[in-house]
Amino acid sequence: MTDRIYSAVRACLEWAGGVVPRPVLDPDTLLFLLTAHLEAGAPDPGDWSTADVHDIARTVRHWDRTPVGLRDTWLTWCDFLVEKGDLLSAESPRRLRRAIASVDLSPGGSSGARDPADGAEADQDVLPLLDRFGVGEGGSSGPPRPVVPGRPEELDAAARLCRPLSDAVRLAAWVGGGRDLRSDGDDDLTRSDTAGAAAALGRTPAEVRSLFAVARHCGLLRTTYTRVLPGRAARAVAEEVPGALADAWSDALLTMVGGPGMTAFLLLADLFSHGEPRTPAQLAGVLVPGAAPGGEDPGRRAAWVLDTLAALGAVAPAAGGRFRVTRLGDHFTVRQLRQSGADVAVAPPLDGMGAEDVLALADGGRPVDAEGLVEGWLAARDTESAVCDLLEACDAPGDWHRRQRVADVLSALDEDLSPVLRLYVHHPVLGGWARGLRGGTDTDPLSHQAVWAVLDRYAIRLDAGRPLPESDRERYARCPEEFARAVWLTGHPVSDTVLDRICGGALGASLADAARRVRPAPAVP
Repeated sequence: MTDRIYSAVRACLEWAGGVVPRPVLDPDTLLFLLTAHLEAGAPDPGDWSTADVHDIARTVRHWDRTPVGLRDTWLTWCDFLVEKGDLLSAESPRRLRRAIASVDLSPGGSSGARDPADGAEADQDVLPLLDRFGVGEGGSSGPPRPVVPGRPEELDAAARLCRPLSDAVRLAAWVGGGRDLRSDGDDDLTRSDTAGAAAALGRTPAEVRSLFAVARHCGLLRTTYTRVLPGRAARAVAEEVPGALADAWSDALLTMVGGPGMTAFLLLADLFSHGEPRTPAQLAGVLVPGAAPGGEDPGRRAAWVLDTLAALGAVAPAAGGRFRVTRLGDHFTVRQLRQSGADVAVAPPLDGMGAEDVLALADGGRPVDAEGLVEGWLAARDTESAVCDLLEACDAPGDWHRRQRVADVLSALDEDLSPVLRLYVHHPVLGGWARGLRGGTDTDPLSHQAVWAVLDRYAIRLDAGRPLPESDRERYARCPEEFARAVWLTGHPVSDTVLDRICGGALGASLADAARRVRPAPAVP
């Protein structure tokens, strides 16, 4: 970041050298200003808001003296960002310049009245949430599970379904190379241009004003002090650069939500962190005091905001009145958290993962990511080699949960896997599963391979705190001693535990007696 600050100072000096009359610009003062901005948590030298202005001014007022030409240098920096199109935030340039021109910079001065629109209170509301993601001195470690990203083309397709965003794209196309900015009030098109855009888009003037705000926040349009121009994202979106539309959607989401934007962020971040569907009542606990105005029930407020987010594509309804975050909602949350300084782990794209990676993620990742993960990975590869990779990635003796997952995925395929499964029927760990996937009746249900697969299923039941299956009483009643001996000889990690259960009568008296006979007596010390 230090290099970026020096580069920014040099760029501003070069620009100022071509301006007549030359504006006031002290390099040391500008360096101080941008460094203080960075230390306050800014992600980029060009990312400024009026809240940043007040934060920097508060720092200056604690100094014994004000840096030379601070206000004039600051105003020059603002003019440079606006002129070059390098103001990265969606802040109004006119509003930003007014804040710089009017804020008290005198040592010991007053902070004055702060504009409620500068977002300071909202920033305070979200701090407890950011602490959960490791942001700030009191922050805990971030979410331990990596997030599986959507493919850029997939995200763009989802963003394209968002009506406010698609209308904002149409508005930006209508604006074209530029229009005059309304001279009074907030940043907006002139009244005549608003009426013209409304007629062209089939929208009301009020809707055009809302779309203008969306277009500005997603970077399709930007404003100077007097003009409306194409924004930093306009070309990439127009040229359909993969991921550009999804980025634009993310940058404008809270604007599209409207008034409860911060509530929407809190709900999305909680869904993102938990990684599984949740009800509005469960999510209401993350709402800050006052998020539900007029004493409204927080659960009802959460449900209303979630419905709004669902209409925009950020969440999707799930069974039982719950909601789950979408890939597009994840994309927004990752961008927002990273801009806030959180270290969010994002998994590589599926096409860059090996079988071991995808199974590890399916085992330890978020539930919303694990759903369909292995299936998606398998579908993008040559089936025969992918099946081999999956089987060999779960051949460790203790990987019974992975073997069950792989078996579930392979059994659902509408393909004949016999040629590749034949390679594994004699494998000491995978053989029983391979035989089961091939179909038909195992000619030797007491073979090492068959009994190992049975013990894998027993291990899964034991891990879940469930008893051994009652159906196996009758299944092995005809050969109790042979089965007990096969269990003992497998060397399976749970064979001793299973024999303990069998000896205790879990599969009936005949198997219990057989297990006691087969099992060697403990050595006497």
